[in-house]
Amino acid sequence: MKGLNVENAVLFKQLLLVEDSSQKLSQSVLKIVSHVTPLLARIPENMREYTLHDETHSLKIIRIMGRIIPPETLVQLNDIELTFLILAAFLHDIGMTCSLSEKERIILGSSEYQNLMKIDPIYEDYLEFKKTNNHRAVTRIEDKIFTEYLRRNHVKRSAEFIETTLLEGEFKLAINDILLFKYLINICDSHGEPVSCLKDNRRYPRNTLIGEKYVNIQYVSLILRMADILDLDPERTPKVIYDFVSPEDPTSVIEWKKHRSIIGWDISSNRVVFEAECTSPEVERALRIFMEWIEIERKESIDLLKNYHDEISSKYLLLLQEPINMERIGSDGSYIYSDVKFHLHYEKIIELLMGQRLYRSPITALRELLQNAIDAIKARMFLGSDKLERFEPKVTIEYKNDTLIIEDNGIGMDDDVFNEFFLQVGTSYYKHPRFFDTDLDVVSEFGIGVLSAFMVADSMVIESRMEPENPLVPPLPIYYEIPTAHSYCVKRHSERVHVGTKISLKLKKGHPFSEYSIVQVIEEIIPHPDFPIFIKTTDQEFKHSGVSIVENSLFNEHLDKESFSIDRRRNLELTDESFTHYLFDVDLGNLGDIEIEGKLQVVNGSNVRLDGEVSGCITQRSFNLGIPHTSEGNFKLEISKSLTQMFPYWLNIFADINIVGRGSLAITPDRTEVIQDERFKKIKMALEHAIISGFQKHLDEYKENHSLNEYHNYVDLLFEAGFIEVRSHYNEAITEEAQIFFQKYLSFPVITEKGTLVRKFGAELLSYERLGIIESYNVEEFTNEMNDFVTKHKEIPIIILNGFNIRQFYNMDNLVYSVFLDSQINNKLSMCRYLLSPIPGIEIEILCKYDLKKKDSGGPNRFEVAEEILFDIENKSSQVICIPVDSGAYEHIFNKSHPIITPLLQGSRYKNIIAERIFHKLKNSFKNIMVEYIDSIDDPENAKLQYALRNSSHALLSTGLFSKDSGVYTKMKEAIDLHWTEMTMQGFVKELDYPEIGFSDFPWYWGAEKF
Repeated sequence: MKGLNVENAVLFKQLLLVEDSSQKLSQSVLKIVSHVTPLLARIPENMREYTLHDETHSLKIIRIMGRIIPPETLVQLNDIELTFLILAAFLHDIGMTCSLSEKERIILGSSEYQNLMKIDPIYEDYLEFKKTNNHRAVTRIEDKIFTEYLRRNHVKRSAEFIETTLLEGEFKLAINDILLFKYLINICDSHGEPVSCLKDNRRYPRNTLIGEKYVNIQYVSLILRMADILDLDPERTPKVIYDFVSPEDPTSVIEWKKHRSIIGWDISSNRVVFEAECTSPEVERALRIFMEWIEIERKESIDLLKNYHDEISSKYLLLLQEPINMERIGSDGSYIYSDVKFHLHYEKIIELLMGQRLYRSPITALRELLQNAIDAIKARMFLGSDKLERFEPKVTIEYKNDTLIIEDNGIGMDDDVFNEFFLQVGTSYYKHPRFFDTDLDVVSEFGIGVLSAFMVADSMVIESRMEPENPLVPPLPIYYEIPTAHSYCVKRHSERVHVGTKISLKLKKGHPFSEYSIVQVIEEIIPHPDFPIFIKTTDQEFKHSGVSIVENSLFNEHLDKESFSIDRRRNLELTDESFTHYLFDVDLGNLGDIEIEGKLQVVNGSNVRLDGEVSGCITQRSFNLGIPHTSEGNFKLEISKSLTQMFPYWLNIFADINIVGRGSLAITPDRTEVIQDERFKKIKMALEHAIISGFQKHLDEYKENHSLNEYHNYVDLLFEAGFIEVRSHYNEAITEEAQIFFQKYLSFPVITEKGTLVRKFGAELLSYERLGIIESYNVEEFTNEMNDFVTKHKEIPIIILNGFNIRQFYNMDNLVYSVFLDSQINNKLSMCRYLLSPIPGIEIEILCKYDLKKKDSGGPNRFEVAEEILFDIENKSSQVICIPVDSGAYEHIFNKSHPIITPLLQGSRYKNIIAERIFHKLKNSFKNIMVEYIDSIDDPENAKLQYALRNSSHALLSTGLFSKDSGVYTKMKEAIDLHWTEMTMQGFVKELDYPEIGFSDFPWYWGAEKF
């Protein structure tokens, strides 16, 4: 800033006049300012898109301080107060500066930084950029997160800098050896707090004695805050720097343009005036909002000083009595500012917002009013946190004679709040500027809930008294009657004494409440309230402090299987429960900035469910989420599908959790479903990480205290008990973190060259390019045949699914896919590869990691067509037409690579609908031939045969097929001939290209002696 430096500032000149000749605080000020000035110049290195926080900003603050402090006050300030004012201007943002080495340490070693990174929507992009070595993109994202880290921590970092720098040494700040840095820390801290924090006499005393001088820390802090917010002009955003920075973040763009729109300003001890020409309505709107913040700061600062009526208050003045004027904020002529926007049909919208087309149950009305009551109490507790008197929050719900009353002792309302917020549909009082940048965590989001009351009520009465900001000028209580949602309100005189709000509903006929059910309904709506809710009916009074915490039974391996087998217990009608035991508690203490309270447990479940199940209750800010359901008079909020999708689909969860804080879920207005946005993804990812960490800890502890064989059996038992379930049909891909967990902790039964089974962990098997899968294999049989086969194919580990000690081992192929295939492919596999084994009826499914394809909706499924079916994995000419598939209907899987199938497919899709029809005709012909064969050998009098027909697989029944009935081969050959003729007629092939079909085109065991 031209012509301005510290020594020319009014405050510094005044310091020279009043300081003691022996102390020379001015010399300390100059040394410290000289030291921090180059540091402030480095702030843009890490906060590139922020408006300037350099020496110019500090000097502007000092100049503004000199203008807003009345002359009669300025001349009475002592040297310590003037020193604090000047240094606070330079040091309040010093925490935004950071050296390159410190930045690197934070990025590499700070858990808070890492948490900020992991919860950011761009975290997945960051990981992808790291994988692809896109260093520029990685650095850009790291810088963005680091900027946010500095923004959140700059007040704390400023305090650390002040203590470290001013405690001792060259820049020690003291008077008569009395250290001053602690006072300066509190002053700088105040600019990140609400004005109400200045009421704390311990941190911000008005008359503290330092040496022989009384110092008003509160007043110094107030002046810093006001001067900081008033630094709003183009000098803070010079055009040359704006052009160089070229901010991309929309918020930063508006912020820079907001400052650059200022063309004139008049700041004095009596008034503040800004004149602006804005380049767009968005910029003007942002500037007007900022002016509202300035006005709030001005008003609350004035009100704070008005609370005092003593000698001190007559000395430390703030005379900015004139409100901030918006009339000089306008357009540069490129637009005409207006608040014109869409208007909605009032009555239709009201009917929608108070009806069951938006809210699924009329009981919602009680929940919405209860939410409002609790939010009002939270607001009162927040705004009165600095008060000494004890506050006992209280909500009372009274149901008598078809009247429902909800009363709270919260913040209350005056006429302004009632008209501007309560009656304004879609406007929440808690979005008022006085609550900006605070930790107030309220339930209300949409500002429409109160209308739901008219689902159950004919009329409503509101009585309220607002807590006064100034006890000497309390607002008047209000009393309004609302006959209907469409009616004008009737205002009456109120004698209400107590602060808070009382809403009385005259209920409609047929309303859903009763004296019997009201307690149960409230307990379901808010299972664990932050403070007691008192419920009154004609016959009882009840204090609801929280429902009992469910204590589940801990699982251990020594339990009788009957006690935890959900499916068997249901079949025996022993239970309808969704689980019997829990495996471990999930640690919810390390979720970054996601705040979740309560209990989360991994529990067992049914082995026949299609996906994981979530039971219990999930609340947000204490209120239950879910779909309302009433059965036999009992009201229940059932966990919705979108809520279950917060958790990994491969396990079952019991939840009794409460989500709080600014990172909470976005929900639908009726609180039944979750919006699956970036916040949802963050919470989902954090929960999965916590669950997997719990699994790892649990399994590590077990492994440390047991043999490896016992460990393998224990993990199998967890599958058997239903603690882990992997379903191939599920649409959601398994995450990379879950896949890595499975690879490290799960083992697989693999056949050895000796024909025995050995367990190998997934991570070990990842080193192979190909894996084989056999569903069922008896180790005691065919040992010699398999020995030679395994030796020949030792580069292909073969997993034996029935080697898992699990009743439903055939489901474990889904686990194999999840562990070894691309997480985006494993549940959407298109076509498999098969290798015929030396054992009749056993084909080996081959997984090749590098040539997998996703399923194509326009093609056959993996149980209809395979990529290859081979006699010999190294001989691509040894293709087999088909193999049996155990679908229960004598179907076959056909080989895409065989010449009679290849012409019909292009990639993994049929070439056209005619090709699909021709394929299905051949498929059905083979099926019918097999059915005829089974019918021909069926002998109802042969018990042994009947047992075999009912208990043998399709593949085993096909063994010796051609030797038993040579007519089967003839019929299949004829079907292929007809098939080729149809393909020829449709132009898919040429007649002369018809391949010679022989026994070698079919599975070898079809022509073997009957097995």
